[in-house]
Amino acid sequence: MAKILNVLIGTIGILYICGQVTYYGFVRLLSTLGYDHAATVVDGHKIIFDWVIFMAFLLVIFGCVALVANFIKFQTPHLGLRLIFNIVCIFMPFLHIKNHLTILLEGVFLILFGLYLATIRKSKLINDKINLKR
Repeated sequence: MAKILNVLIGTIGILYICGQVTYYGFVRLLSTLGYDHAATVVDGHKIIFDWVIFMAFLLVIFGCVALVANFIKFQTPHLGLRLIFNIVCIFMPFLHIKNHLTILLEGVFLILFGLYLATIRKSKLINDKINLKR
């Protein structure tokens, strides 16, 4: 259950980051085209902004559930990686600032998710190798 939740919040986090990039990309594009209130124009369409808010809500809810699930299964390997990944997922929408700190936090999230997927794959390969020897 914890593994499924971790992969789910990783996927939701990637969708959240894509929504953020799209939103600020449109704001930057409209700003360069001469719109004075580009953020208001993008907010007026509500599709991208609502998507980002919905993904942030799902990220926090599922992140909290995954954190509790990981605390329950604390004897499985790589507990520290899973807990740090869950904490970054939970706080990523709240630490949103319009500077390079947000990009850094999103990069840390992507690195942690990649490491988590690599550890899952590695442990699956080891388990398959052990089962083949039997």
